[in-house]
Order: sequence, then C-alpha cells, then structure tokens
Amino acid sequence: MKFGSYTFQPQKPQGFDFHILRVKPETGIRIPPVKDMYSNIAVFADTQAVQNHPDWVSQSPLGPAKFGNNNFNIYWSVVCATHPEYREEQLKYIAEVDRQSPGIWLNSQYFADHDHCTCPRCKELHSKSGLGWLEWRRKEISEYMAQIRDVVKKELVFCLQPDPVSSYERYGVDFDDLAKYADKFCVVMFSKNYATPWYWEMLTRAFKKLLKKPFYIALYVYGPGDDPKDIPLPSEILTVSARCVRVGGLEGFLYLTDGEREMVDFQKAALEKAELRQRLRTYGGAPVQEFLDRVASWEKIVK
Repeated sequence: MKFGSYTFQPQKPQGFDFHILRVKPETGIRIPPVKDMYSNIAVFADTQAVQNHPDWVSQSPLGPAKFGNNNFNIYWSVVCATHPEYREEQLKYIAEVDRQSPGIWLNSQYFADHDHCTCPRCKELHSKSGLGWLEWRRKEISEYMAQIRDVVKKELVFCLQPDPVSSYERYGVDFDDLAKYADKFCVVMFSKNYATPWYWEMLTRAFKKLLKKPFYIALYVYGPGDDPKDIPLPSEILTVSARCVRVGGLEGFLYLTDGEREMVDFQKAALEKAELRQRLRTYGGAPVQEFLDRVASWEKIVK
C-alpha cells in the first residue's frame, strides 16, 4: 500500500511514497513542474482560459460551464472539450510537463457534465458523426485520451469523478476505454465532511468491481484558503480510509493539502487519535492493519 501527498505547493512532506504537485489546477494558473514530483493537470477545467477566451466555454441548455452557474455546482470554468486550438495546446503542454516530471496525473479530461457541449462546433461534429449523442461524446473523449497517451512517455494516471454509475452519461467517460490508455486510475473522493463512511466504502466497492486497472483513492484534508472549522476532522479521514481500504485491492491513498505545513498538522492529529486507531484495527483484514501501520510509522518522522 502506498501513500501519496497531493499538494498545491512544491514541497514533499515526509512519510509518503510519492508526491503529486498540482502544476495546473482548475484555476488554470500554471507553476513549473518539479523533477521528482508527479504532475497533476486539470485539462478542460481552466478558469483562466475561459476568462481570456469567453467563447471557449462549454455550453449546455442550462447555460455555460462557468463559475457561478449553480445548475452544475462547479466552482471553476470549463473549456469546450472539442475546441481544437485548446486541445492542441494542452497536448503540447502535457508532453512538456511529462518531460520534466516522473509522470502525469490528469483530471477534468472529459466533458463538463450532462448535456455538454452544445456549442455550434459540437453540434456540427455530432451531426457529422452519425452517432447517438452519448456515443459521440464517448468517442470524443476516448480518442483524445489516446492522443494524450501518445505524448505521455512516462506513467499516466486518469483521475475520475466519484460516480461509478453515470459517468458515461454525465462526462462521456467509459472506464473500459480509458483503461486502454491509463497505467492506473485515481478516484477523487473529495469532501469537506466524511461523517458517513459507509457511503465512501460503497463507492470503493463499486469502482473495484468496474475498473480494469489498479486505482488509488484521493481524500481531502486541507485546501488553499480553507477555514480550519470547515475541513474534515482527522478522525473522519482515518475512519473513511479504513472503511475504504478494507474493501481490498486498493493501490493506496492520496491526501490533499495546500502544502507541507497542513500535511504535517494532519499527520500529528492522526497520531493523536491512538484510541481511534486501535478501534479501527477491529475492522479486520490485512489491508486495514497495513494502513494503520503506515499511519503509525509517522511517529518516526513527525515531531
């Protein structure tokens, strides 16, 4: 089992097997890759690109995929997934980032949500394809993932929305298609509250059944600008991790923080939960014990 740090800052907290840097998050702001940190890139979620090119935004009958459109509850803006100029620029960018880091972890590499995109270009492409709406969207995403696979020479991981049932209808994502090009998957289970752990365990069981490549789970700890009162409790994160890992078959976990300081705070808080960690050992199974042993190993490095 591996632990990965997943940060917005180019720092490498101790106690993790590997580190992922968000070199291009959904804001669209880019920072330089680091040679010994995997690079995370948000592909079509790019608020800065939409600000610079408003006509690039993904469209739908319920309005554009733009920050503030609460019909989709997205907190950034999304570029149309068929925009040729943007696609080409992203391929070149991904290839260059791959050259400078150990590999690429992608998210937002799909349509914004259901009913996207209905811009004139997408309508024309759909009409010419002769395919149904959902199959055309699947074809567009799967073919672009093949192009990304061609330019990424190192490890390629696709991050997935935590929807095992309707990702095809919502995002144009077919798990079997993507498995042809991904080395691994990462299911992004971000939440400001993990008080109902059975829900996350249920999702883990569903993805284990569906995915044909190994997968990680990403959990939320502390994001940029967060109020400490609004972040998940360390006890919740420990509990949901144990519940998910007892399903078996996980590659491991990513823990998201803004930077190293917030990660160390989380590690300290996890170690303080000795009674909880002992109780979680009764959840049974080798994966749970391995997870808890990994957490306990932080005692050697966290002061």
